[in-house]
Amino acid sequence: MRRCEVVRRLIAPVLILSALLSSSASLQAQEITGEQVRQAIARAIEYLKATQRADGRWPEAYQEGGITAIATLALLNAGVPANDPALRRAIEMVRALHNQYVYTTALKIQVLAAADPVRFRREIAAAADWLRSAQLPNGMWTYNQTPGMGTGDFSNTQFALLGLHEAGRAGAQIPNNVWRNAERAWIQSQLADGGWGYVPNTSARGSMTAAGIASLYITGHSLSARRRAGVGADGRIICCASHIDSMPILRGLAWMAAHFSVKNNPGGSWYYYYMYAVERVGILSGKRFIGNHDWYREGAAQLLHRQRPDGSWHETHTIVDTAFALLFLAKGHRPVLFHKLQWSRDGRWNLTRDDLNHLTAFIADRLGDPPTWEVAQPDESLERWLAAPIMYFNGADFPPFNQRQTDQLREFVKQGGTLLVVASCGGDKFRQGFQRWGKTAFPEYELRKLPADHPVFRSLFQVNPAPYDLHGIDVGCRTSIFFCPHDLACLWEFPNIPNQSRPALELGANLAAYATGLEPLPDRLDTVRLVQAQPEAEEQTVPRGTLVIAQLMHNGDWRPDPHVVPKLAKHLHEKMGVDVLGRVEPLKATDPRLKEHPVIFMTGHFSFELTPEEIAALGEHIRRGGFLFAEACCGREAFDLSFRKMIGELFPDTPLKPLPPEHPIIAGSPGTPVPKVAYRPAVVAEQPNLHTVRLEGIHWEGRTAVVYSPFAIGCGVDGHQCYACRGLVNEDAMKLAGNIVLYALSY
Repeated sequence: MRRCEVVRRLIAPVLILSALLSSSASLQAQEITGEQVRQAIARAIEYLKATQRADGRWPEAYQEGGITAIATLALLNAGVPANDPALRRAIEMVRALHNQYVYTTALKIQVLAAADPVRFRREIAAAADWLRSAQLPNGMWTYNQTPGMGTGDFSNTQFALLGLHEAGRAGAQIPNNVWRNAERAWIQSQLADGGWGYVPNTSARGSMTAAGIASLYITGHSLSARRRAGVGADGRIICCASHIDSMPILRGLAWMAAHFSVKNNPGGSWYYYYMYAVERVGILSGKRFIGNHDWYREGAAQLLHRQRPDGSWHETHTIVDTAFALLFLAKGHRPVLFHKLQWSRDGRWNLTRDDLNHLTAFIADRLGDPPTWEVAQPDESLERWLAAPIMYFNGADFPPFNQRQTDQLREFVKQGGTLLVVASCGGDKFRQGFQRWGKTAFPEYELRKLPADHPVFRSLFQVNPAPYDLHGIDVGCRTSIFFCPHDLACLWEFPNIPNQSRPALELGANLAAYATGLEPLPDRLDTVRLVQAQPEAEEQTVPRGTLVIAQLMHNGDWRPDPHVVPKLAKHLHEKMGVDVLGRVEPLKATDPRLKEHPVIFMTGHFSFELTPEEIAALGEHIRRGGFLFAEACCGREAFDLSFRKMIGELFPDTPLKPLPPEHPIIAGSPGTPVPKVAYRPAVVAEQPNLHTVRLEGIHWEGRTAVVYSPFAIGCGVDGHQCYACRGLVNEDAMKLAGNIVLYALSY
């Protein structure tokens, strides 16, 4: 029987069983919030700090320094900075530990690598050498260094591999035979049901099965990198060897799916140790679901339920249990920056399977909290896709997207997502396929080579654009689709190729910064809500008394953000009780229907000009009672200059003047008072002390007839992240826009 058929028959019943076993626990998990998790993490941090001794240690119970090391590792992963006084003392204690026990030495490496891998490079390398020498002939490890003695156990073995994995990432040299012998030990000891026990030939446990899966990911990645990395004679990176997850990993995942629980360690005790192992499987595999279970959401809900009032958890040893629980909550709660689209059932979608592991590790905290990545399926919901700002896919062959998938990718972009597409392995077929697909999926937009002054080449690092030939498609305010025809993903896959890997990682970080607008990533537990605009068909019946906002058409990019009016309409209806239609009416100033619309919205990025006839018609409409609400999208200077010129022609004797703080729009009469607002990072960089509302207006016959914002309001109403957007943050933009429309209707 073919291998793929074996895997299919093995896993299919597991998935069916998992679906049948969905319980009320899953429903309760849906109710937890990111804020609840953050509070639980904060209480756990307080508990661990409160139990720390003055010299930086914690009370020991097993091996010298072991509890101090696991508590320190948990605090570092929970976001406590390494220069925190409590952690600084703890790190020095861990640094001074003798390399004599496998658990403690492996934890020591992880602590020092998390604190400062450059400063502690020598200590990390020495600890890795000790672990390497402590490996038994059968590829396993036991509690201490006993060359040639004992058979080892899989608990010590998994911790040794975790330590060596971090040591390798920090630059330590780990010989191939260490990974190969460990991999052989795990594979040869896997049970017939797919699980692993504490030692070979014992019944499977959830904790040990999770340890086996994570260990095989580690050994597989390390051995794969050494087998496939290289640079050809022409300088091209050689990295693409088709592969799929090994059969032992698939069998282990099937066992976990069939026995998945967040209430106990299947087949064993040490519950919190098991939960920490589950987290490693989720993070290393990039999987959100184990079988039919959202492992993090369900696990976090259970841990929040079990946390004690003092912030601790307890089953066997309170400090150890608390550290394991904190590691699960903190590491698993990292925001998702990338989705990697699994566009094929074989390995073609994942020719560079470590690319995002290395890129997210490089990004670290440069964008805020350290991010992670997850696998996305092509037939998942749009809401699921939008849980990460960037959808990434690559390959040697372009994906055979069907129409539904193409439509959803298009909608993903329209809803504010960014597509990152890379042709790997010298992929001319991929490049040609993308060009054909792009014309079909986005026929109204042009694929163009990005100029050298594009912000993506300088958003975090100054990157030379020449080696990458980066192309893009602009949708709305920003480049929403990036295409690289060269092996960018291969340089992320192998991050130590001289003179090439570092700039490629810097470009990847720049892409992430541009896509997120340097704004905080959403909490991974947040629910994504889509914009549902009403149809724009003219024949739609509009109830009497319902406001329909018109959008002024001009010869510039008059509609860069198509979701601004629908989102504003929803806010006005739900929060302010205004009967407003959730669609926009696009009209030229000379359209006779303009008189039916008391409120006109106008925006754009670039220069524009109205004809004399349009100037006359717009001026007449405003003087007869119409209201013009305008904003410079992204705060662009070109639109600002054109708008001021237009106003000078509309009202030559009445210049734009700043609205005072007591103006009804700012005072919230009617509406919500907005005495102060927060601006996006681009504005803060220019004017760090600016917190007041900057609106300008034209006063005409007892009312403000024109309101203009030189800072972007629409970008905030739309809610998208836009690099270098000179505008208001989302919440304040929505409040201010709502007040503007309420004023227009009231005065």
